[in-house]
Amino acid sequence: MSLYKTYAGLSRDIYYLCLARTINSTGDFVFSLITLVLTLKMGMNVVSAGIFVSMAALISGPGVLLGGYLSDLMGKKTIIVTGQLLSATIIICCSFWSDTITVGYLLIAVMFFISITRPAYNALIIQLCTEEKERKSAFSLMYLGANLGIAIGPLVAGFFIKDHVNIVFISIGTVFLISTFIIINQVKVSIIRESSSTDRQAFEQQQQSSQPPSPLFRLLMKNPLVAFFIVVSFLNYFIYMQYSFSLPLQMNHSFGENGAAYYGSVMTINAISVIILTTLILSATRRLTALNSIATGALFYGIGFGALNLLGYFPHFAIVAVSTVLWTIGEILVQTNINLYIASRVPDTHQGRFNGLLLFVGCLGYTLSPYLTGIFIKSMDMESVWIIILAFSLVYALCMIILWYIEKRSTKKSKMEPQDFSQSV
Repeated sequence: MSLYKTYAGLSRDIYYLCLARTINSTGDFVFSLITLVLTLKMGMNVVSAGIFVSMAALISGPGVLLGGYLSDLMGKKTIIVTGQLLSATIIICCSFWSDTITVGYLLIAVMFFISITRPAYNALIIQLCTEEKERKSAFSLMYLGANLGIAIGPLVAGFFIKDHVNIVFISIGTVFLISTFIIINQVKVSIIRESSSTDRQAFEQQQQSSQPPSPLFRLLMKNPLVAFFIVVSFLNYFIYMQYSFSLPLQMNHSFGENGAAYYGSVMTINAISVIILTTLILSATRRLTALNSIATGALFYGIGFGALNLLGYFPHFAIVAVSTVLWTIGEILVQTNINLYIASRVPDTHQGRFNGLLLFVGCLGYTLSPYLTGIFIKSMDMESVWIIILAFSLVYALCMIILWYIEKRSTKKSKMEPQDFSQSV
């Protein structure tokens, strides 16, 4: 199916939102920027620079939770605009302190404000789309655009960062401002979207109620299946993090001094695969539910990463190349569907908080994955860790299938009655 046919029919606001996200993502490589600036420009050792990266990762957790809460309280568009304006201002200020340690702390602040916008982006797509198929196309388009931006931004910045880092800071700030300008002027958000009656009913009941919104913990207790989905999603982020931690270690282990070059090739294969396969995969899985798509993606994670165990017997890059295409298919299936499950089970008035919590679990997965995987590698040989990742992937797929079965059985039991969102939250 063509790119036009796949993404045709979305609202004008969605196209502009995805365009803004694509432009914004060209400057959205703060983790790498922290490492490069502190090591190349200031001569800081890797360990010290790693502390700053870890601080940026840790602060992202509270950032997505706060962003989710505020987007429900103040509006999704408001939080995106505010977060991006603050990010742009701070990163432009970095150009004045590019040769001092202050730049490290400023970039951590940038990461915090970027993380605030993440749940708001997801929640705004859900608010602007009325049907699950439409949401699936919108998330797929945003995922594709973000990956295009991430592929282009660091590539261009790499030519300037060593000798003209000020230009990099100003350029990223300008990119953020352009993205924000598009959202302010082109993305129109009504108080109550033209959507399903269940979402509208939940909104109206909250407006008529004199009680404040329910605490997040209470909402989770009333939505046990959604809570289970969010908790189990830790496995997704834990598994996906292997591409940036265990995979480069495996390249060094298998190919020695050529490991870094091979890892760069892996990232190129990943980027090309995302660009070529995202639309094709969306077309092929359009009829699948979000849970079935995620379960399928988890299986591709397992097969792709698990195949790297073969490097212990046949250390050939061809195995790595095939493996990369397979786990990239898993990445596409999971990352474009993971927000859809929550989208169809939580009303717009609570989307920010639930998406923030999902992203917070993601931060935990990204943070703990290198540490725990490091313990696995230390306790066994390098290739054996991929069998563990294969096992985690199978567990993740099984959890999604179990959740799908429970919901299917529950739907039959209720004689296909629509879920009452107002009671669930």
